[in-house]
Amino acid sequence: MSQIRKKSIKATIWIYVGFLIGAINTYFLTHKGWFSTNQNGLTRAMIETSQLIFAFSCLGTTSFIFKFFPYYEDNLEHKKNDLLSLAFLISLFGFALTCMGIFFLQPVIERKFSANSMLFVQYFYWTIPMGFFVLLYNLLESYSYGFGKGVVTSFLKETMLRFYTFCIITLKILGLINFQVFVGLFSLQYAIIVLLLAFHLYKNNQLWISFSISRVTRKFKKKIISIMMLTFVVIVVGVLRQSIDGLVLAAKQNLGKVGIFGLASYMVSILQAPYRSLIAITIPLLSRAWKDKNTTEIQRIYKRSSINMLTFSLFVFFCIWLNFENGIHFFNINPDYLEGKSVFFLLGIVTIIEMGTGVNGQIIGTSTFWRFELWTSLLLTLLIIPLSYILTTNYGIIGPAFANLISFTVYNTIRYLFLWKKFNLQPFSKKTLEVLIIAVAAYFITYYAFYRLTGLWAIIGNLLLFGITYLFCVYKRDISPDLKPVVKNFISRVFKV
Repeated sequence: MSQIRKKSIKATIWIYVGFLIGAINTYFLTHKGWFSTNQNGLTRAMIETSQLIFAFSCLGTTSFIFKFFPYYEDNLEHKKNDLLSLAFLISLFGFALTCMGIFFLQPVIERKFSANSMLFVQYFYWTIPMGFFVLLYNLLESYSYGFGKGVVTSFLKETMLRFYTFCIITLKILGLINFQVFVGLFSLQYAIIVLLLAFHLYKNNQLWISFSISRVTRKFKKKIISIMMLTFVVIVVGVLRQSIDGLVLAAKQNLGKVGIFGLASYMVSILQAPYRSLIAITIPLLSRAWKDKNTTEIQRIYKRSSINMLTFSLFVFFCIWLNFENGIHFFNINPDYLEGKSVFFLLGIVTIIEMGTGVNGQIIGTSTFWRFELWTSLLLTLLIIPLSYILTTNYGIIGPAFANLISFTVYNTIRYLFLWKKFNLQPFSKKTLEVLIIAVAAYFITYYAFYRLTGLWAIIGNLLLFGITYLFCVYKRDISPDLKPVVKNFISRVFKV
Protein backbone atom coordinates (compact mmCIF):
# COMPACT_ATOMS: atom_id res chain seq x y z
CA MET A 1 0.00 0.00 0.00
CA SER A 2 3.00 2.33 0.53
CA GLN A 3 3.50 2.34 -3.26
CA ILE A 4 -0.03 3.63 -3.75
CA ARG A 5 0.37 6.11 -0.87
CA LYS A 6 3.60 7.64 -2.19
CA LYS A 7 2.37 7.98 -5.74
CA SER A 8 -1.04 9.19 -4.62
CA ILE A 9 0.51 11.90 -2.45
CA LYS A 10 2.73 13.09 -5.31
CA ALA A 11 -0.19 13.10 -7.73
CA THR A 12 -2.41 14.88 -5.22
CA ILE A 13 0.24 17.56 -4.68
CA TRP A 14 0.28 18.30 -8.41
CA ILE A 15 -3.51 18.24 -8.50
CA TYR A 16 -3.66 20.80 -5.72
CA VAL A 17 -1.09 23.01 -7.36
CA GLY A 18 -3.46 22.82 -10.32
CA PHE A 19 -6.41 23.59 -8.08
CA LEU A 20 -4.59 26.64 -6.76
CA ILE A 21 -4.11 27.87 -10.32
CA GLY A 22 -7.68 26.81 -11.09
CA ALA A 23 -8.91 28.82 -8.10
CA ILE A 24 -7.20 31.91 -9.54
CA ASN A 25 -8.77 31.16 -12.94
CA THR A 26 -12.18 30.74 -11.34
CA TYR A 27 -11.71 34.00 -9.45
CA PHE A 28 -10.86 35.83 -12.67
CA LEU A 29 -13.81 34.29 -14.52
CA THR A 30 -16.29 35.14 -11.73
CA HIS A 31 -14.93 38.55 -10.67
CA LYS A 32 -17.26 41.44 -11.32
CA GLY A 33 -16.43 43.25 -14.57
CA TRP A 34 -13.93 40.83 -16.16
CA PHE A 35 -16.17 38.07 -17.50
CA SER A 36 -19.96 37.97 -17.54
CA THR A 37 -21.79 34.96 -16.12
CA ASN A 38 -22.77 34.10 -19.71
CA GLN A 39 -19.14 34.12 -20.87
CA ASN A 40 -18.09 31.98 -17.93
CA GLY A 41 -21.02 29.66 -18.67
CA LEU A 42 -19.83 29.35 -22.26
CA THR A 43 -16.45 27.99 -21.12
CA ARG A 44 -18.27 25.36 -19.03
CA ALA A 45 -20.57 24.42 -21.91
CA MET A 46 -17.57 24.06 -24.25
CA ILE A 47 -15.78 21.75 -21.82
CA GLU A 48 -18.85 19.56 -21.39
CA THR A 49 -19.54 19.39 -25.13
CA SER A 50 -15.92 18.51 -25.92
CA GLN A 51 -16.13 15.69 -23.37
CA LEU A 52 -19.21 14.36 -25.18
CA ILE A 53 -17.35 14.49 -28.50
CA PHE A 54 -14.54 12.48 -26.91
CA ALA A 55 -16.99 9.94 -25.47
CA PHE A 56 -18.69 9.25 -28.80
CA SER A 57 -15.39 9.23 -30.70
CA CYS A 58 -13.26 6.90 -28.56
CA LEU A 59 -15.50 3.85 -29.20
CA GLY A 60 -14.41 2.30 -25.91
CA THR A 61 -10.68 2.31 -26.70
CA THR A 62 -9.55 3.90 -23.41
CA SER A 63 -10.95 1.00 -21.39
CA PHE A 64 -9.42 -1.46 -23.88
CA ILE A 65 -6.01 0.14 -23.35
CA PHE A 66 -5.81 -0.09 -19.56
CA LYS A 67 -7.62 -3.44 -19.45
CA PHE A 68 -5.31 -5.21 -21.90
CA PHE A 69 -2.06 -3.28 -21.33
CA PRO A 70 -0.49 -6.03 -19.13
CA TYR A 71 -1.16 -8.67 -21.80
CA TYR A 72 0.49 -6.62 -24.56
CA GLU A 73 3.44 -5.60 -22.38
CA ASP A 74 4.11 -9.12 -21.08
CA ASN A 75 3.85 -10.92 -24.41
CA LEU A 76 5.23 -8.58 -27.10
CA GLU A 77 8.46 -6.85 -28.01
CA HIS A 78 8.16 -3.09 -27.84
CA LYS A 79 8.49 -2.62 -31.59
CA LYS A 80 5.64 -5.08 -32.19
CA ASN A 81 3.26 -3.61 -29.60
CA ASP A 82 0.26 -2.35 -31.60
CA LEU A 83 -1.92 -1.42 -28.60
CA LEU A 84 -1.70 2.37 -28.95
CA SER A 85 -1.78 2.52 -32.75
CA LEU A 86 -4.82 0.24 -32.86
CA ALA A 87 -6.65 2.42 -30.33
CA PHE A 88 -5.70 5.57 -32.26
CA LEU A 89 -6.98 4.30 -35.62
CA ILE A 90 -10.28 3.14 -34.13
CA SER A 91 -10.74 6.46 -32.33
CA LEU A 92 -9.92 8.44 -35.47
CA PHE A 93 -12.68 6.55 -37.26
CA GLY A 94 -15.03 7.29 -34.34
CA PHE A 95 -14.16 10.98 -34.45
CA ALA A 96 -15.01 11.14 -38.16
CA LEU A 97 -18.42 9.55 -37.47
CA THR A 98 -19.03 11.99 -34.61
CA CYS A 99 -18.26 14.99 -36.83
CA MET A 100 -20.74 13.71 -39.39
CA GLY A 101 -23.36 13.38 -36.65
CA ILE A 102 -22.71 16.96 -35.50
CA PHE A 103 -23.17 18.23 -39.06
CA PHE A 104 -26.56 16.55 -39.40
CA LEU A 105 -27.66 17.65 -35.91
CA GLN A 106 -26.76 21.30 -36.45
CA PRO A 107 -30.41 22.44 -36.94
CA VAL A 108 -31.45 20.68 -33.72
CA ILE A 109 -28.58 22.26 -31.77
CA GLU A 110 -29.50 25.74 -32.97
CA ARG A 111 -33.18 25.23 -32.20
CA LYS A 112 -32.55 23.97 -28.65
CA PHE A 113 -30.01 26.60 -27.57
CA SER A 114 -30.61 29.74 -29.63
CA ALA A 115 -33.46 31.05 -27.44
CA ASN A 116 -31.57 31.14 -24.12
CA SER A 117 -27.89 30.55 -24.99
CA MET A 118 -27.13 32.20 -28.32
CA LEU A 119 -23.48 32.64 -27.34
CA PHE A 120 -23.10 28.86 -27.22
CA VAL A 121 -24.56 28.51 -30.73
CA GLN A 122 -22.24 31.24 -32.00
CA TYR A 123 -19.07 29.46 -30.78
CA PHE A 124 -20.27 25.87 -30.97
CA TYR A 125 -17.90 24.71 -33.72
CA TRP A 126 -14.86 25.52 -31.58
CA THR A 127 -15.83 22.50 -29.49
CA ILE A 128 -14.88 20.15 -32.36
CA PRO A 129 -11.08 20.72 -32.30
CA MET A 130 -11.32 20.88 -28.52
CA GLY A 131 -13.03 17.47 -28.46
CA PHE A 132 -10.40 16.02 -30.82
CA PHE A 133 -7.52 16.93 -28.52
CA VAL A 134 -9.46 15.71 -25.47
CA LEU A 135 -9.72 12.39 -27.33
CA LEU A 136 -5.99 12.23 -28.05
CA TYR A 137 -5.08 13.07 -24.48
CA ASN A 138 -7.38 10.43 -23.01
CA LEU A 139 -5.82 7.79 -25.26
CA LEU A 140 -2.30 8.74 -24.18
CA GLU A 141 -3.37 9.04 -20.55
CA SER A 142 -4.88 5.53 -20.49
CA TYR A 143 -1.74 4.22 -22.19
CA SER A 144 0.48 6.00 -19.65
CA TYR A 145 -1.35 4.37 -16.73
CA GLY A 146 0.23 1.08 -17.77
CA PHE A 147 3.68 2.55 -17.14
CA GLY A 148 2.61 3.85 -13.72
CA LYS A 149 2.71 7.46 -14.87
CA GLY A 150 -0.24 8.66 -12.83
CA VAL A 151 1.89 11.44 -11.36
CA VAL A 152 2.90 12.73 -14.80
CA THR A 153 -0.64 12.66 -16.18
CA SER A 154 -1.96 14.35 -13.03
CA PHE A 155 0.63 17.12 -13.44
CA LEU A 156 -0.30 17.69 -17.07
CA LYS A 157 -4.07 17.46 -16.76
CA GLU A 158 -4.52 19.19 -13.42
CA THR A 159 -1.63 21.68 -13.33
CA MET A 160 -0.29 22.41 -16.81
CA LEU A 161 -3.77 22.60 -18.36
CA ARG A 162 -4.88 25.16 -15.79
CA PHE A 163 -1.66 27.16 -16.15
CA TYR A 164 -2.30 27.47 -19.89
CA THR A 165 -5.86 28.62 -19.14
CA PHE A 166 -4.50 31.11 -16.62
CA CYS A 167 -2.26 32.59 -19.32
CA ILE A 168 -5.05 33.14 -21.86
CA ILE A 169 -7.43 34.48 -19.20
CA THR A 170 -4.75 37.00 -18.18
CA LEU A 171 -4.31 38.05 -21.82
CA LYS A 172 -8.06 38.66 -22.07
CA ILE A 173 -8.24 40.66 -18.83
CA LEU A 174 -5.29 42.83 -19.89
CA GLY A 175 -7.05 43.55 -23.19
CA LEU A 176 -4.31 41.95 -25.31
CA ILE A 177 -6.86 39.63 -26.94
CA ASN A 178 -10.61 39.90 -27.39
CA PHE A 179 -13.18 37.32 -26.30
CA GLN A 180 -13.34 35.70 -29.74
CA VAL A 181 -9.58 35.02 -29.75
CA PHE A 182 -9.85 33.83 -26.14
CA VAL A 183 -12.44 31.21 -27.15
CA GLY A 184 -10.20 29.96 -29.98
CA LEU A 185 -7.19 29.62 -27.66
CA PHE A 186 -9.38 28.06 -24.97
CA SER A 187 -10.45 25.33 -27.39
CA LEU A 188 -6.79 24.35 -27.95
CA GLN A 189 -5.85 23.84 -24.31
CA TYR A 190 -5.66 20.03 -24.57
CA ALA A 191 -3.40 20.26 -27.62
CA ILE A 192 -0.61 21.55 -25.38
CA ILE A 193 -0.69 18.65 -22.93
CA VAL A 194 -1.08 16.10 -25.75
CA LEU A 195 2.23 17.28 -27.18
CA LEU A 196 3.93 17.29 -23.77
CA LEU A 197 2.76 13.79 -22.85
CA ALA A 198 3.65 12.37 -26.26
CA PHE A 199 7.15 13.91 -25.98
CA HIS A 200 7.60 12.49 -22.46
CA LEU A 201 6.68 8.97 -23.61
CA TYR A 202 8.90 9.26 -26.69
CA LYS A 203 11.84 10.51 -24.64
CA ASN A 204 11.51 7.52 -22.29
CA ASN A 205 11.25 5.08 -25.21
CA GLN A 206 7.69 4.19 -24.25
CA LEU A 207 5.78 5.50 -27.25
CA TRP A 208 5.38 2.12 -28.93
CA ILE A 209 3.76 2.38 -32.34
CA SER A 210 3.20 -0.55 -34.69
CA PHE A 211 0.68 -0.81 -37.51
CA SER A 212 1.14 -4.56 -37.91
CA ILE A 213 -1.51 -6.69 -36.24
CA SER A 214 0.16 -8.52 -33.34
CA ARG A 215 -0.49 -12.05 -32.13
CA VAL A 216 -1.97 -10.64 -28.91
CA THR A 217 -4.53 -8.66 -30.92
CA ARG A 218 -5.38 -11.75 -32.96
CA LYS A 219 -5.69 -13.90 -29.84
CA PHE A 220 -7.94 -11.51 -27.94
CA LYS A 221 -9.76 -10.07 -30.96
CA LYS A 222 -13.23 -11.16 -29.89
CA LYS A 223 -12.72 -10.05 -26.29
CA ILE A 224 -11.32 -6.72 -27.45
CA ILE A 225 -14.31 -6.05 -29.70
CA SER A 226 -16.68 -7.12 -26.95
CA ILE A 227 -15.15 -4.91 -24.27
CA MET A 228 -14.96 -1.90 -26.60
CA MET A 229 -18.60 -2.23 -27.64
CA LEU A 230 -19.82 -2.47 -24.09
CA THR A 231 -17.48 0.05 -22.49
CA PHE A 232 -18.25 2.50 -25.31
CA VAL A 233 -21.73 2.68 -23.85
CA VAL A 234 -20.30 3.00 -20.33
CA ILE A 235 -18.09 5.93 -21.35
CA VAL A 236 -20.86 7.69 -23.30
CA VAL A 237 -23.39 7.42 -20.51
CA GLY A 238 -20.72 8.37 -17.95
CA VAL A 239 -19.79 11.57 -19.77
CA LEU A 240 -23.43 12.26 -20.65
CA ARG A 241 -24.49 12.17 -17.02
CA GLN A 242 -21.64 14.55 -16.13
CA SER A 243 -22.48 16.95 -18.96
CA ILE A 244 -26.25 16.81 -18.84
CA ASP A 245 -26.57 19.35 -16.02
CA GLY A 246 -24.83 22.17 -17.87
CA LEU A 247 -26.44 21.42 -21.21
CA VAL A 248 -29.96 21.26 -19.73
CA LEU A 249 -29.36 24.52 -17.87
CA ALA A 250 -28.11 26.14 -21.09
CA ALA A 251 -31.20 24.97 -23.01
CA LYS A 252 -33.88 25.56 -20.35
CA GLN A 253 -32.36 28.48 -18.39
CA ASN A 254 -29.31 30.36 -19.75
CA LEU A 255 -25.51 30.30 -19.84
CA GLY A 256 -25.41 32.46 -16.70
CA LYS A 257 -26.97 29.60 -14.72
CA VAL A 258 -24.38 27.27 -16.25
CA GLY A 259 -21.66 29.57 -14.91
CA ILE A 260 -23.19 29.63 -11.42
CA PHE A 261 -23.60 25.86 -11.42
CA GLY A 262 -20.06 25.58 -12.73
CA LEU A 263 -18.60 27.52 -9.78
CA ALA A 264 -20.36 25.20 -7.33
CA SER A 265 -19.15 22.19 -9.33
CA TYR A 266 -15.58 23.50 -9.29
CA MET A 267 -15.64 23.84 -5.52
CA VAL A 268 -16.97 20.28 -5.26
CA SER A 269 -14.17 19.08 -7.54
CA ILE A 270 -11.67 20.13 -4.86
CA LEU A 271 -13.09 17.32 -2.72
CA GLN A 272 -12.27 14.84 -5.49
CA ALA A 273 -8.54 15.47 -5.86
CA PRO A 274 -7.35 12.30 -4.07
CA TYR A 275 -9.97 10.28 -5.96
CA ARG A 276 -8.70 11.47 -9.30
CA SER A 277 -5.07 10.75 -8.47
CA LEU A 278 -5.94 7.42 -6.85
CA ILE A 279 -7.75 6.22 -9.98
CA ALA A 280 -4.68 6.85 -12.12
CA ILE A 281 -2.53 4.83 -9.70
CA THR A 282 -4.86 1.97 -8.69
CA ILE A 283 -6.20 1.00 -12.14
CA PRO A 284 -3.02 -0.85 -13.22
CA LEU A 285 -2.63 -2.35 -9.72
CA LEU A 286 -6.22 -3.59 -9.69
CA SER A 287 -5.86 -4.98 -13.23
CA ARG A 288 -2.75 -6.87 -12.13
CA ALA A 289 -4.40 -8.06 -8.89
CA TRP A 290 -7.41 -9.48 -10.77
CA LYS A 291 -5.05 -11.13 -13.25
CA ASP A 292 -3.16 -12.74 -10.33
CA LYS A 293 -6.43 -13.49 -8.44
CA ASN A 294 -5.12 -11.52 -5.46
CA THR A 295 -8.41 -10.57 -3.74
CA THR A 296 -6.58 -9.78 -0.48
CA GLU A 297 -4.81 -6.90 -2.19
CA ILE A 298 -8.06 -5.73 -3.77
CA GLN A 299 -9.79 -5.72 -0.36
CA ARG A 300 -6.93 -3.70 1.16
CA ILE A 301 -7.07 -1.12 -1.63
CA TYR A 302 -10.86 -0.94 -1.33
CA LYS A 303 -10.92 -0.29 2.43
CA ARG A 304 -8.05 2.15 2.52
CA SER A 305 -9.28 4.14 -0.46
CA SER A 306 -12.67 4.47 1.21
CA ILE A 307 -11.56 5.76 4.62
CA ASN A 308 -8.80 7.98 3.20
CA MET A 309 -11.05 9.66 0.64
CA LEU A 310 -13.97 10.00 3.05
CA THR A 311 -11.73 11.63 5.66
CA PHE A 312 -10.36 14.07 3.12
CA SER A 313 -13.68 14.93 1.44
CA LEU A 314 -15.39 15.69 4.76
CA PHE A 315 -12.54 18.01 5.73
CA VAL A 316 -12.63 20.01 2.50
CA PHE A 317 -16.45 20.05 2.30
CA PHE A 318 -16.93 21.65 5.70
CA CYS A 319 -14.05 24.12 5.17
CA ILE A 320 -15.79 25.42 2.04
CA TRP A 321 -19.33 25.24 3.46
CA LEU A 322 -18.37 27.30 6.53
CA ASN A 323 -16.90 30.05 4.31
CA PHE A 324 -19.07 30.01 1.17
CA GLU A 325 -20.87 33.34 1.63
CA ASN A 326 -17.95 35.13 3.29
CA GLY A 327 -15.70 34.04 0.45
CA ILE A 328 -18.04 35.39 -2.24
CA HIS A 329 -18.26 38.80 -0.53
CA PHE A 330 -14.64 39.11 0.57
CA PHE A 331 -13.14 38.26 -2.83
CA ASN A 332 -15.54 40.58 -4.67
CA ILE A 333 -17.06 37.79 -6.74
CA ASN A 334 -20.25 38.58 -8.63
CA PRO A 335 -23.04 38.18 -6.01
CA ASP A 336 -25.10 36.22 -8.56
CA TYR A 337 -22.90 33.25 -7.65
CA LEU A 338 -24.42 33.11 -4.15
CA GLU A 339 -27.25 31.23 -5.84
CA GLY A 340 -24.88 28.29 -6.12
CA LYS A 341 -24.59 27.71 -2.35
CA SER A 342 -27.39 25.15 -2.16
CA VAL A 343 -26.02 23.52 -5.34
CA PHE A 344 -22.62 23.12 -3.68
CA PHE A 345 -24.21 21.54 -0.60
CA LEU A 346 -26.12 18.89 -2.55
CA LEU A 347 -23.26 18.12 -4.96
CA GLY A 348 -20.90 17.98 -1.99
CA ILE A 349 -23.04 15.29 -0.34
CA VAL A 350 -22.99 13.37 -3.64
CA THR A 351 -19.19 13.54 -3.73
CA ILE A 352 -18.85 12.44 -0.10
CA ILE A 353 -20.97 9.38 -0.94
CA GLU A 354 -18.80 8.70 -4.00
CA MET A 355 -15.55 9.09 -2.05
CA GLY A 356 -16.80 7.09 0.92
CA THR A 357 -17.55 4.06 -1.24
CA GLY A 358 -13.94 3.97 -2.45
CA VAL A 359 -12.73 2.77 -5.84
CA ASN A 360 -15.69 0.41 -6.31
CA GLY A 361 -16.19 1.36 -9.95
CA GLN A 362 -12.54 0.67 -10.75
CA ILE A 363 -12.65 -2.68 -8.93
CA ILE A 364 -15.68 -3.77 -10.96
CA GLY A 365 -14.36 -2.27 -14.20
CA THR A 366 -11.05 -4.16 -14.03
CA SER A 367 -12.68 -7.48 -13.04
CA THR A 368 -14.24 -10.15 -15.25
CA PHE A 369 -17.61 -8.70 -14.22
CA TRP A 370 -16.93 -5.36 -15.90
CA ARG A 371 -20.24 -5.74 -17.79
CA PHE A 372 -21.98 -5.02 -14.50
CA GLU A 373 -20.41 -1.55 -14.64
CA LEU A 374 -22.17 -1.10 -17.98
CA TRP A 375 -25.60 -1.97 -16.61
CA THR A 376 -25.24 0.19 -13.50
CA SER A 377 -23.99 3.08 -15.64
CA LEU A 378 -27.00 2.68 -17.92
CA LEU A 379 -29.28 2.68 -14.89
CA LEU A 380 -27.63 5.83 -13.57
CA THR A 381 -28.08 7.57 -16.91
CA LEU A 382 -31.70 6.46 -17.19
CA LEU A 383 -32.25 8.03 -13.78
CA ILE A 384 -30.23 11.21 -14.07
CA ILE A 385 -31.19 12.47 -17.55
CA PRO A 386 -34.98 12.58 -17.09
CA LEU A 387 -34.62 13.68 -13.46
CA SER A 388 -32.26 16.51 -14.43
CA TYR A 389 -34.55 17.67 -17.24
CA ILE A 390 -37.76 17.51 -15.18
CA LEU A 391 -36.29 19.04 -12.00
CA THR A 392 -34.46 21.80 -13.91
CA THR A 393 -37.64 22.69 -15.78
CA ASN A 394 -39.59 22.91 -12.52
CA TYR A 395 -37.03 24.10 -9.97
CA GLY A 396 -34.28 25.85 -11.93
CA ILE A 397 -30.63 25.62 -10.96
CA ILE A 398 -31.22 23.42 -7.90
CA GLY A 399 -32.89 20.75 -10.06
CA PRO A 400 -29.74 19.11 -11.48
CA ALA A 401 -28.20 18.96 -8.00
CA PHE A 402 -31.19 17.04 -6.62
CA ALA A 403 -31.09 14.77 -9.68
CA ASN A 404 -27.45 13.96 -8.93
CA LEU A 405 -28.14 13.25 -5.28
CA ILE A 406 -30.97 10.82 -6.00
CA SER A 407 -29.26 9.07 -8.91
CA PHE A 408 -25.79 8.64 -7.41
CA THR A 409 -27.16 7.39 -4.10
CA VAL A 410 -28.99 4.59 -5.93
CA TYR A 411 -25.98 3.95 -8.19
CA ASN A 412 -23.43 3.59 -5.39
CA THR A 413 -25.75 1.50 -3.25
CA ILE A 414 -26.10 -1.04 -6.08
CA ARG A 415 -22.34 -1.21 -6.70
CA TYR A 416 -21.64 -1.57 -2.98
CA LEU A 417 -24.12 -4.44 -2.64
CA PHE A 418 -22.74 -6.17 -5.75
CA LEU A 419 -19.15 -6.25 -4.46
CA TRP A 420 -20.31 -7.31 -1.02
CA LYS A 421 -22.51 -10.18 -2.21
CA LYS A 422 -20.31 -11.34 -5.12
CA PHE A 423 -16.80 -11.09 -3.66
CA ASN A 424 -17.41 -10.40 0.03
CA LEU A 425 -15.69 -7.04 -0.46
CA GLN A 426 -16.92 -4.00 1.43
CA PRO A 427 -15.12 -0.75 2.36
CA PHE A 428 -16.70 0.28 5.67
CA SER A 429 -15.65 -0.14 9.30
CA LYS A 430 -16.40 1.52 12.63
CA LYS A 431 -13.91 4.22 11.60
CA THR A 432 -16.36 5.26 8.88
CA LEU A 433 -19.05 6.20 11.39
CA GLU A 434 -16.47 7.70 13.71
CA VAL A 435 -15.08 10.13 11.14
CA LEU A 436 -18.62 11.24 10.19
CA ILE A 437 -19.36 12.06 13.84
CA ILE A 438 -16.05 13.91 14.24
CA ALA A 439 -16.70 16.01 11.13
CA VAL A 440 -20.25 17.02 12.11
CA ALA A 441 -19.22 17.80 15.70
CA ALA A 442 -16.26 19.93 14.55
CA TYR A 443 -18.57 21.78 12.14
CA PHE A 444 -21.11 22.75 14.81
CA ILE A 445 -18.38 23.81 17.25
CA THR A 446 -16.86 26.06 14.58
CA TYR A 447 -20.17 27.42 13.29
CA TYR A 448 -21.41 28.58 16.71
CA ALA A 449 -18.00 30.02 17.58
CA PHE A 450 -17.81 32.34 14.55
CA TYR A 451 -21.29 32.66 13.03
CA ARG A 452 -21.56 36.34 14.04
CA LEU A 453 -18.28 37.29 12.33
CA THR A 454 -17.93 38.24 8.66
CA GLY A 455 -15.09 38.93 6.28
CA LEU A 456 -11.48 37.78 6.49
CA TRP A 457 -11.44 37.12 10.24
CA ALA A 458 -14.43 34.81 9.94
CA ILE A 459 -12.74 32.88 7.13
CA ILE A 460 -9.47 32.51 9.07
CA GLY A 461 -11.26 31.60 12.30
CA ASN A 462 -13.44 28.98 10.63
CA LEU A 463 -10.50 27.36 8.86
CA LEU A 464 -8.27 27.26 11.94
CA LEU A 465 -10.82 26.05 14.47
CA PHE A 466 -12.42 23.43 12.24
CA GLY A 467 -9.09 22.28 10.82
CA ILE A 468 -7.38 21.89 14.18
CA THR A 469 -10.38 20.20 15.83
CA TYR A 470 -11.05 17.80 12.98
CA LEU A 471 -7.47 16.85 12.16
CA PHE A 472 -6.50 16.43 15.82
CA CYS A 473 -9.39 14.02 16.42
CA VAL A 474 -8.72 12.12 13.18
CA TYR A 475 -5.05 11.76 14.10
CA LYS A 476 -5.61 10.75 17.72
CA ARG A 477 -8.30 8.23 16.80
CA ASP A 478 -6.07 6.81 14.03
CA ILE A 479 -8.93 7.09 11.52
CA SER A 480 -6.75 6.89 8.43
CA PRO A 481 -4.03 4.20 8.33
CA ASP A 482 -1.98 6.38 6.00
CA LEU A 483 -2.12 9.67 7.97
CA LYS A 484 0.33 8.85 10.76
CA PRO A 485 3.06 7.47 8.43
CA VAL A 486 2.78 10.63 6.31
CA VAL A 487 2.94 12.94 9.35
CA LYS A 488 5.89 11.07 10.87
CA ASN A 489 7.75 11.10 7.57
CA PHE A 490 7.07 14.83 7.22
CA ILE A 491 8.32 15.55 10.76
CA SER A 492 11.44 13.45 10.28
CA ARG A 493 12.30 15.27 7.07
CA VAL A 494 11.62 18.78 8.38
CA PHE A 495 13.25 18.37 11.78
CA LYS A 496 15.79 15.69 10.75
CA VAL A 497 14.56 13.39 13.52
